[in-house]
Amino acid sequence: MKTDKDKNEDKKGKGNAHPTVLELFLVFLKVGAFTIGGGYAMLPLIQEEIVHKRRWMNTEEFLETLGITQSLPGPMAINFALLAGYKLGGIRAGLFSLFGAILPSFLIIMITAIYLWQYRDNAITQAAFKGIRPVVVALIIFAAIRLGKEMIGNRRGLILFLFFLGVLLILRAHPAVIIAAGALTGFLKPSLGKKAGGGPHK
Repeated sequence: MKTDKDKNEDKKGKGNAHPTVLELFLVFLKVGAFTIGGGYAMLPLIQEEIVHKRRWMNTEEFLETLGITQSLPGPMAINFALLAGYKLGGIRAGLFSLFGAILPSFLIIMITAIYLWQYRDNAITQAAFKGIRPVVVALIIFAAIRLGKEMIGNRRGLILFLFFLGVLLILRAHPAVIIAAGALTGFLKPSLGKKAGGGPHK
């Protein structure tokens, strides 16, 4: 069990390891193989592997990488694997991380299409998928709670979270608009802070 000191080091300190291309490939291979639901359902396992277990990134670096991947088109998990691998080891590492993340899904889809599609209406298969669906929702909610505690952080973050959540739920705004608004808020924060402080004293 992590102490408060360990958690603070995860959040503020630099990641303390330099993974090899093979290590990155195997980690994202594991993430891709053992996560059902993709996308946000992958986040708890990715964070556990590269932040808490291997300490390749600290929490701040992880959240920054996640924020960038959410702003890009395409599947979030694939974008994250590519960008995280690139940040940790360059272009080659990014490509191997990407390959590791997509290989399990590719193989499973091929096997399903060739051998198992004929059993899609089987009662046992249907029961299994009905049991898996709540697990996927639980993983997504767990990722949201865990990351939310670290990303919101203070009263201002909580207010922004509630505001943007309300915009999504009530106005049904497009996620791209919300991401752009959040980025604009982040850009404005330093400027507002300087104005409030009255600028440097002579």
